[in-house]
Amino acid sequence: MNNKLKSSVSLLFMISLIIITSYFIFKDQSLPTLLQTLKDVNLFYIILGLCMMFIFVGCEAMNTFSIMRALGQKISYIKCLGFAFIGFYFSSITPSSSGGQPAQMFYMNKANINLSYSSLNLLIITVVYQMVMMAYAGIMFLLNHEFIMTNLHGIQYFLMFSVTINLLLTIGILLAMFSKKFIYQLIYLVTKWLGAIRIIKDVTATQSKLESLVKEYTIGADYLKTRPLLLLRVVCTTTIQLTSTYLVPYFVYKAFHLNDFTLLQIISLQSLVSLAVSSIPLPGAVGASENAFMSAFKLFFASNLIVPAMLLCRGISFYAFLIISGIISLIVHLLLTKEQSTTPPSKSMISI
Repeated sequence: MNNKLKSSVSLLFMISLIIITSYFIFKDQSLPTLLQTLKDVNLFYIILGLCMMFIFVGCEAMNTFSIMRALGQKISYIKCLGFAFIGFYFSSITPSSSGGQPAQMFYMNKANINLSYSSLNLLIITVVYQMVMMAYAGIMFLLNHEFIMTNLHGIQYFLMFSVTINLLLTIGILLAMFSKKFIYQLIYLVTKWLGAIRIIKDVTATQSKLESLVKEYTIGADYLKTRPLLLLRVVCTTTIQLTSTYLVPYFVYKAFHLNDFTLLQIISLQSLVSLAVSSIPLPGAVGASENAFMSAFKLFFASNLIVPAMLLCRGISFYAFLIISGIISLIVHLLLTKEQSTTPPSKSMISI
């Protein structure tokens, strides 16, 4: 009940953000002109953009499928696809995407997948996604740095904040996975200091939670060391996954019959926009993503096209897919509940 309440509050908060954001976007817009502009787009490219989102979710499903098979779990790709849609939906409606993984673990458990396996799977996917996203943006910046530095307006401070946060998280994850002694000492010193300045109350409990998290990362690192080909496969699939979502603005650009800028330029900027909003603790980054798009992409779209382009991009990559993933999540819930009623899940825990 507590989780349902949190999800309901997050959903209501996201709806409120959508209403507020919509007001500021549409208050100076002519609705007939906007509708006419949207009517003139090439639907072929819009459909391609929507296909990119199915590839995005399909790639996460493929990573889960690969990892579970490597762990000796007999699970179909279709079930993995259902878990990926559940992750997208609950990540979208909760701040900082915090609800996606717990929901996936819950439904994996319904599918009789042990928690130790599901947690390891999600740990590997999260760590790889974090690192590939940073590396992708870094490579795009190096390949197209003059263009980006000239045109990165409005989001540079968000980007600096997000890069700092993601870099610290990545370093922390790597230390937790590969340098246990150092990270344990760091946890002890930082928690003692935070306790001394009264930012945290129960230092011992906080240390215990962080040490448990380090143990989980260590398990993941030890497993990946024995499966380098699996790690390479997950990295390649995640790269395809990110590329698919970065292609959505390009297809929207083409849908407006525009040709002045290249695919590389648009992907480069989108990779940095995505990184910039990734650390903003809002459900679905609603409000932040819309403003970041209109600030960064006004170079590609004329003033009369920037709002329609933003609506199509966010409509494809977030709002439409939120509805699709919500419907599929409900179907998965009903199917797994029915399956669970005939085959109760295992209660035992298996160590990796």
